[in-house]
Amino acid sequence: MANKSERKARQAMIVDMNDFLMDYAATKLGAKADLAQQVATAGKNDLTGLDDLFKDNGIGRRTKYLDLASGFLRDEADADGDAASTDFAAATQTLAKEAIAYLGSHPQEFNRWEEA
Repeated sequence: MANKSERKARQAMIVDMNDFLMDYAATKLGAKADLAQQVATAGKNDLTGLDDLFKDNGIGRRTKYLDLASGFLRDEADADGDAASTDFAAATQTLAKEAIAYLGSHPQEFNRWEEA
């Protein structure tokens, strides 16, 4: 089980992933009140749904989501000394699914342009 600081770091990474994804979504689709819900719905069952939403052949999903997750997990594994035993592909997908679920359950945190 992850300790408290690891859980906080993972939560911060989930928020960062969603921030990057929402900035990308706003440039591709325009800033609108329900954008977070739209993005979360597109990626809910399968993250490749983001590819269809953004019409970008997976660039946003890979560079704004999966690459961030993978980097975080590699840094975390290096710090813990278990990089050799970690299945990064599976762990990256798991973290990305957690992040899209968080986006879907906390859309108000990511629709910031409404406040401007």
